[in-house]
Amino acid sequence: MIPKRKLRNILQIREIPLLIFVLILSAFFAFTIEGFMTLKNFEVISRQITTVGIVSIGMTLVLVTGGIDLSVGAMLSFAINIGGLLIIRGIPIYAAYPFILLLGAILGAINGLLIVWVKVPAIIVTLGTMNIFRGAIMVITKGKYITSIPQSYSWIGTGYTPFILFVVLLICFEFALRKMQFGRNIIAIGSNEQSAIYSGVPVNKFKVIVYILSGTLSALAGIIFIGRSGFIQPQAGIGYEMSSIAAVVIGGTSIYGGSGTVIGTFLGSLLMGLILAGITMLAVNAYWQGVINGLLIILAISFDTIRQMRRR
Repeated sequence: MIPKRKLRNILQIREIPLLIFVLILSAFFAFTIEGFMTLKNFEVISRQITTVGIVSIGMTLVLVTGGIDLSVGAMLSFAINIGGLLIIRGIPIYAAYPFILLLGAILGAINGLLIVWVKVPAIIVTLGTMNIFRGAIMVITKGKYITSIPQSYSWIGTGYTPFILFVVLLICFEFALRKMQFGRNIIAIGSNEQSAIYSGVPVNKFKVIVYILSGTLSALAGIIFIGRSGFIQPQAGIGYEMSSIAAVVIGGTSIYGGSGTVIGTFLGSLLMGLILAGITMLAVNAYWQGVINGLLIILAISFDTIRQMRRR
């Protein structure tokens, strides 16, 4: 028998209620949908949550600092389309992957530098760069798909490979956020930027770093996208902005900055993947996923607002 005080402390951990909800939803689908709890279905769900999940890790870091990045899907598309133009010209895979990741990092750095130099809110800067990156890639590719992708690029998007990579990234960034000076600094920035400056934290430096990480992780998700689909489209990544924000906020990261966990983001991504899988197997209109995700976002932000008010 667990003592009441200990049980109360456990339930106060942000991720526990979400974990309980994920388990309840899984049990509900297992009893109502034949074949839901199978290894094959788990593989499908793991592939569905991987790309948005990796983007969401970067979004978590950005939101913890009190910022936001609406250009993640556009950076994904730009990086893989430019990389794809080189791939079809024969660039080897060991050069293509670093080039795509470097492109993502550069695009993220552009976001970060604009935010710290121009002193414009992140939502405005990244909304603008989102349109610039998307418009540029449509001009460069003329809206055409890149289909001549060699088979050697498919390994990273098939089987459990993307999910294993996702889990490794989760562990690394959760450790960085909880145990390293990097995590303490970005939490301090999100909690009170002025206090962080007075404490000697190089605020601008760490802001640029989190946007670089966001761009790099978006490009990495794009590499997995190439491996999974076998082609590249200029419209790749559309909607990833809202999906990643949904996963992060549902996972317990405060929209006001200063708190959040990568494990919570994983649970948020998993919940969204379960909902999509359940809706698909129940033959329900897929647009209902957007409705459910929207409601979950509103509930998560409402709870976060109430928590902030109680804390004050």
